[in-house]
Amino acid sequence: MLHQIFDKKKKNRKDENFQLFGNQLTANSSALADEACYRNGQEVDCTVDDTDISPRFGSSKFANQIVTEEDRRYADLKAIAQKLWQVKGAEKFDERKYWAYGCHCFLLGDRPMSEMGIGAPKDQIDTRCRAYKQCNKCVRREHGDDCIGERVQYTWRYKASTGSFSSLNKVGSCERDLFECDHQFVQDLFQIKDEFDESYHYFWGSPPFDNRKPANCPKKGGIPVEHECCGGGDKAFKWIGLNKFQCCPDGTVKPNILDC
Repeated sequence: MLHQIFDKKKKNRKDENFQLFGNQLTANSSALADEACYRNGQEVDCTVDDTDISPRFGSSKFANQIVTEEDRRYADLKAIAQKLWQVKGAEKFDERKYWAYGCHCFLLGDRPMSEMGIGAPKDQIDTRCRAYKQCNKCVRREHGDDCIGERVQYTWRYKASTGSFSSLNKVGSCERDLFECDHQFVQDLFQIKDEFDESYHYFWGSPPFDNRKPANCPKKGGIPVEHECCGGGDKAFKWIGLNKFQCCPDGTVKPNILDC
């Protein structure tokens, strides 16, 4: 079992180091009710007039409720993960395992959601984190540099009747696109959560894995490949290499050798 990996010394070090995470989600996983709506980790009124939500986040109904980066951070990303782990009957979601991991799973600092990683991913978890950061990069390209998860809130809920997560924000809005990135990342992460390798952890590794060291996260060489963003709407954006993939009109990604 994973918990047997960590000795008492590492657990103490874990608790001390992760005080850096600051503001914690006020609701724990057991308090995330089905059918309830959440924003910034807090339960909110589900009655949203969709006509009041502009495709541009700046004129959104919730624009005047944008909070500071420190307060926003990853509250909804964490809450969605907590809820998914809960409904799947898994052990409680612990963001400390994944928020300081590999070359791309580094959700610390002033821009935890939007700061890009460097180098080739170390494993499948790191690969999913890179895809998440790329999704957010595409959202910024679509809506502007101020459309970042550290500052903009979306509203979401989990419906037990369908077993699905959804956003109340309008398709094509900054808020909705940020939700789609978070939602896809959580779904992807759950599928490979057990591949966690302590040696790639910034705090728990022996020695700690430092993604700032070029030797740990070397950049790939070779000829640069043209990329573009694909997706959006009711799908998470993907950053695709056009040497191998194509973006179909419906926002899906397919290999170049196949027809859309």
